[in-house]
Amino acid sequence: MNKNDKVKAGYWSVATQKHLKVFRADSCNIDEFDNLDLSGKAGMFLGTIRGNGTITNINKIEKMANTVGIKPRELRTIILPEIEKYSDKKIEILRSSTGDIEGIQEYIFSNKEVLEISGNIFENQNSRAIERITIETMDKTKKIPYLENEIKDILIKDGFKEKDVEIALQLQNQFKLINILQKGKSNEKIISNEYIWGSNHEKIALAVSNLDMENRNELGDIISVIQNSQGYPIEKLNTIDNNLIKLAKKTGMIDPTTIISSRSIRKEFGFTPNLIDGLEFEDDILDDLKLFLASIRFGENYTQHTTIIDPEAFLKSLIRNGEIGPHDANACDYTLLEKKGIVKVEKKSKYNHYLGRNREGYFLKLIKDDVAKKALEIIKNPKYSINIEHNNQTNYDIINNTGNYLSPEEVRINIGKSPEIVAEAEAYLTSVLRDETIL
Repeated sequence: MNKNDKVKAGYWSVATQKHLKVFRADSCNIDEFDNLDLSGKAGMFLGTIRGNGTITNINKIEKMANTVGIKPRELRTIILPEIEKYSDKKIEILRSSTGDIEGIQEYIFSNKEVLEISGNIFENQNSRAIERITIETMDKTKKIPYLENEIKDILIKDGFKEKDVEIALQLQNQFKLINILQKGKSNEKIISNEYIWGSNHEKIALAVSNLDMENRNELGDIISVIQNSQGYPIEKLNTIDNNLIKLAKKTGMIDPTTIISSRSIRKEFGFTPNLIDGLEFEDDILDDLKLFLASIRFGENYTQHTTIIDPEAFLKSLIRNGEIGPHDANACDYTLLEKKGIVKVEKKSKYNHYLGRNREGYFLKLIKDDVAKKALEIIKNPKYSINIEHNNQTNYDIINNTGNYLSPEEVRINIGKSPEIVAEAEAYLTSVLRDETIL
């Protein structure tokens, strides 16, 4: 594989893993994607630790790995050794004199490097034909949908066996990696995937061609609102038919990112798949940007204290100074961003020139400045602000311990399903991420 092929394999490994994590580990045939799952987990983990430099608290590393579904034994015996072996010295495992893993030193500066390492891991596994077909199928159908016979012919010409292609398509459909749609009343089937809509807006019309004109126009209004205000709170679309919103989410016309509080309060924010107008495989597959913007939207519209009044000024200050604080809100408002390794919360004191004395409290330290800079580009768009008026029904307690989030893939696969969040466990996790608890 050349560099671009590795990035492609890494991208689709991550995409596959984000789908597979929704299914039970003992789901029938899930083992057929074992190597894609491994390299995808490695990619998600690398995306989480990127920018931290040196981490010498192994318990913290394990907690960061757990946020992407990697258990400690799997991390120590499989993920870390594979990452170290195939990262071209960009990941160094720190070991004690007895060989025990004590920490990580990383030299990764972009998500593209993350995907390249993930792809290199996949390349060096004993991958099945079904997995290689999966990468090619998802990549080809991202650009345009194909008739089933067309995609089969293309894959066979690429050197894959017809039987393997047929099985691979069935398995991809089983785990929602692709969509197999019936074309009208004919026997023809269309092969597509949820990542297509970003650069192919005309395909949206094909997907909803059976809607009447009124519903079609209303659906267009939904897309327009979210295109112009990335991270728009879905609940604010209260004048829109809920069935149309579900259709837009399920087909991938909008990317719904859900933030879940420690009290199991859910808030959903809408993005369009073309959130980043950039090069291929640079469309926020690791969810960093969507989560960052959703967290700012959360702070704008739902927090009881230290509301973000001016997101642009907030981000400029964070980028310029590398940190913001001290504010008590930093201790509780940004735990989701901590889990993704985008920021880190530190408790310390700092001299305040205006007050003429030291102030102690929680500081929000920026780890991934490239994510913040890209978010600032979007926020600076004059159409970003949505000026929502708060009403008496707003629950202002939900921000206090933001506990989890669902990626767009998970929302589409299983809308309405969320894990139970235990407050004590969340508090422990947060303390480990902040190096406050070392076992």
